[in-house]
Amino acid sequence: MGLDARAQQLPVTTLPLDHPFDAHPGAAADTAIHVSIWQRSPWTGVASAPRTTALALTSPTGSSSIGWGARVWSDVAGPTRMAGAHAGLAYTTRWTKSLRLSFGLGLGFTQFAIDGNRIEFEQEGDPALGDTYQSVGVPDATAGIWITGKGLKAGFSAGQVLGGNLPVYDGTGVESRLESHLRGMVAYRFTSGIFGWTPIVQFQHLRPVPAETSLALRVDRNQEHWLMAGYRSAGAAHFGAGIRINNQLTFSYNRNWAMGTLARVLGGGHEVVLAFTVPR
Repeated sequence: MGLDARAQQLPVTTLPLDHPFDAHPGAAADTAIHVSIWQRSPWTGVASAPRTTALALTSPTGSSSIGWGARVWSDVAGPTRMAGAHAGLAYTTRWTKSLRLSFGLGLGFTQFAIDGNRIEFEQEGDPALGDTYQSVGVPDATAGIWITGKGLKAGFSAGQVLGGNLPVYDGTGVESRLESHLRGMVAYRFTSGIFGWTPIVQFQHLRPVPAETSLALRVDRNQEHWLMAGYRSAGAAHFGAGIRINNQLTFSYNRNWAMGTLARVLGGGHEVVLAFTVPR
């Protein structure tokens, strides 16, 4: 009997303003040097729940129109693991007098692995995996645009553009593929005295899985301290806070809760971003 399963392959984030390059290669166009460390641990109620960790660096170049970025990441879920390294360039031009438009392209390598020794089979010696560690690597690419202006940040990108087969199950008749993800984010900061109000809208679509939308509101005081709350259409709410230290170091934390009938099974999750802006 043949089985067919489709699922999200790239992780989502509830803190898109704190590490945008992880999803949008055009964000490398920023005029300052940024370093960010991101970790997300959803589904704390599930044994061997997924855990994502990423380290990213973006920097301007000698040209005011070109920036570059690089990132390494790992996503572990039970006996499976995805890891990769990517680098990219972003070209920036003036769209209007107040808006900057950046085109980003990233290239890299992604490895997918399954540790058969960590899987308990009903029948020993299952030919689909066996009891060995298997891994395969494929080239990968991302592309997108990044728009910035007074109060505005918006990104639209496609991840895993090259797709490709993952021949982990060779000889079993089972095919596994990387599928392209479409992702978008729009945020605009309104000001009222010393306070800022930033609504954030995100979406992600992986065909044929239904698109997912996330809505959030971030409230800050002089961009030094902030609180945020939001909801994801997949059935999760989140609440977080952040602080900026010396205009260089920022720390953000978000707590996620599954909602509905899955709440008792999935539990909640945690997301943390530590970001550093290098003085120039």
